[in-house]
Amino acid sequence: MKWTYVLGIVVLTALLSVGGTLLITEMIYEKEESEQDVKELKNNSKEEEKEKFVSTVDVSGMGWENPIFSKKIDEWKSGDEPFVGNLVEEVIQEMAHQKIIAESKEGSIMITPERIDTLIQMVEENKDKYERHKMSDKYAPYEIYLDILKRWKKGDFSTVDDDHNILMFIQGGKTPEGLGTGIASEEQEKNYIFRVFSKEVDEVFGSTEKQGL
Repeated sequence: MKWTYVLGIVVLTALLSVGGTLLITEMIYEKEESEQDVKELKNNSKEEEKEKFVSTVDVSGMGWENPIFSKKIDEWKSGDEPFVGNLVEEVIQEMAHQKIIAESKEGSIMITPERIDTLIQMVEENKDKYERHKMSDKYAPYEIYLDILKRWKKGDFSTVDDDHNILMFIQGGKTPEGLGTGIASEEQEKNYIFRVFSKEVDEVFGSTEKQGL
């Protein structure tokens, strides 16, 4: 009788121990599962926000990133071969694509203050290497480049569509579909940066508001 009682106590204790372990294990599993659900919900929410961000603005005529020129600007140092001939015009045009509206765009280079500084230095150090064009007899080419780049350095993009088109005319051989027909809104520019350069930005560099005279 006594052994039966002791055995019963042992069995009951074992059952309670196993039951308690299973209960704790199940609680931990449910907690982890719940945390995973919350994590997936947040990730899905972010993806939905990203998809919503991508689709909010029509960016027809979108170009593509030009990693070759972008890399050359980023790695350029005084004394290196500069962009000469029509290359500097092409580079500035491709940077302008970020901020203009056009039916068709080719390559694009993301605008950064550092890249503008590099181009200014490049042009200033190599003024004699920029040949005068028939369409720019009044000004030396480097003067046109520096005028545009120095305004951009100050954050003034209020005439960026005209800047783009002037260089396009000087360069020649471009299709009329590539002409800038206006300046993109900040939302359009953010969207362009996101889709072409795969970067999300909270604000864009510079202002496109028309400057007072």
